[in-house]
Amino acid sequence: MSGRTFSGRAIQEGALTEATFAVGTVSLREPDPSELDLVLPSLGLPPAAGARIATLGRSRLLLPISTPSRLSDLSPDQDRLRDACDRLNLLGCYVHTEPTGTGHVAARMFAPSIGVPEDIANANSTACLAAHLSAQGIARVTADMGDSLGSPSTIIATAGHVGGTATISRVLALT
Repeated sequence: MSGRTFSGRAIQEGALTEATFAVGTVSLREPDPSELDLVLPSLGLPPAAGARIATLGRSRLLLPISTPSRLSDLSPDQDRLRDACDRLNLLGCYVHTEPTGTGHVAARMFAPSIGVPEDIANANSTACLAAHLSAQGIARVTADMGDSLGSPSTIIATAGHVGGTATISRVLALT
């Protein structure tokens, strides 16, 4: 999140790096039907129950989907999704399967408004989902992401903290 500093830690073991940090307060609300009417067609999805607008910095739509196969079959109209997100001032759309009893989900994050057609690992959106699911008694979320892009990742989040393990394939210098 641009302009913010996070306390956290990172541990490297061989090719894997595990990072953990606190994310702050997440605000949640039910989306207005008109908001869903703008976003869902760009994803090729019918009206859905259980969607939430989650705000941690910039708002995003959390959208449950019935099965992992429906998730993997998604092929959003990126231009239409970007237009909808821009109109609603959303970062993007975090589509996730229904959680198992242990909080495991598969997820995909589409954020064309910020130049990210699909993110391979989105910790902040997973933290938003953890905040939402904590009210349902699910204390920890484990989200598998990046499979559709050939870069599998796992993000683990509890309400207030997020972390994960990744293989670092390249390092970019920030100026």
